[in-house]
Amino acid sequence: MNLAGAEANLSQEPKTGQAMTDWKRKIRITRFDRVVLGAGLLLVAAAGGLLWLSQMMVAPPRARLKDSVRPVIGITMREREPSGLEIRRVASPAREAGLRVGDRIVRIDDLRNPTMQQLVGHVREAEAGHRFAIEARRPAGDGESLVLVDLLADVRPVSPADEDLPYENVTFDGFGGLKLRGWYIPAPAGSGRSPAVAYGHGNAADRRQWLPAAAEVHEAGIAQLLFDFAGRGESDGEVISLGAHESADLRAALDWLAKRPDVDPRRLGLAGKSMGGVAAILAAADDPRVRALVLDSPFADLRQTVDRALEERHLPAAIVRPVVFKLAGFRANYDPDTVRPVEAIRRVKAPALLLHGTADTVIPASDAEAIRAAAAGPVTYLPLEGIDHNDTRPPEVWDRVAAYLKGSLGR
Repeated sequence: MNLAGAEANLSQEPKTGQAMTDWKRKIRITRFDRVVLGAGLLLVAAAGGLLWLSQMMVAPPRARLKDSVRPVIGITMREREPSGLEIRRVASPAREAGLRVGDRIVRIDDLRNPTMQQLVGHVREAEAGHRFAIEARRPAGDGESLVLVDLLADVRPVSPADEDLPYENVTFDGFGGLKLRGWYIPAPAGSGRSPAVAYGHGNAADRRQWLPAAAEVHEAGIAQLLFDFAGRGESDGEVISLGAHESADLRAALDWLAKRPDVDPRRLGLAGKSMGGVAAILAAADDPRVRALVLDSPFADLRQTVDRALEERHLPAAIVRPVVFKLAGFRANYDPDTVRPVEAIRRVKAPALLLHGTADTVIPASDAEAIRAAAAGPVTYLPLEGIDHNDTRPPEVWDRVAAYLKGSLGR
């Protein structure tokens, strides 16, 4: 046994222990240090939370057309009781396969008498190269004939072609010179100089949001401009302003439409959903060219809307909202306190069709009532029973929208 080595190791232990004690004494953490450290962490967390809230105001998740590629069979349907799914419009590839308007889908692959949701889900989940076996019933005299179709789906991005509509890809300058991109759908051939409507979408959406209305509005003889606001979709820019700068984008859209040789500049309208509805009100308040408005679920006052969202997160709105407004206003170069469509609607003389879901959990229907009460012009109010803010609108809503625009702009 090496006693010398053992003695050497033992002799080093007190020195190590002493060094550890000295180290602890040098960096001793007091109660005051803990309080300061905790306060610092809370401040960092609060700052991060405020930045996140401002981010949700000026740059929420961005939908992009290039991400919309999916399988398409080229039919637009309507559910009718008790007959089931009836084809309303046919586009490629269904047209080439032999399907027609009025056919009733009774089977797709192994799904018999599918609902709309089941059929759409089945198509979306199909793998590339899948061929759909479709069975349809076609009206024939006093009865029906059987139609069997073998259909290879197209894989493509969403476009008006899905509704069998003619369209152009267009670009024009919006607020601050930013390039705005969209679709122009002309009125049916032979319409002469037609009325036209420009659409504004919601804060986390893009031009596709109004595409479900396009076929009915087209059939009503009205040209349409569906575009992405700055900072959304495929347009230039990085931030939004929840209606403030977007109203200038809509006025730029009216400028573009008014210069079209196939559009009557005396018969222009605006439509908007959520943020787009707010922008439409603000634009119409300053632009006498607007002859009609379609407003789907606009909020009445941005301050109240943000307060409700903060209170739902159990945050003190009176303290948090002013700071978030300062951050968002700085980042997007606007004053959020001025976004008050309930006040702007007092300066709008054009008639409006106002839609709002009775089950809206984002913007309560009371906002629609406030806007309706404050409006200077005539308002037709259409409550959407049991519909939430982001729910799909029933097809009959688009029939009402088309009829309203035709009645307001068609003369």
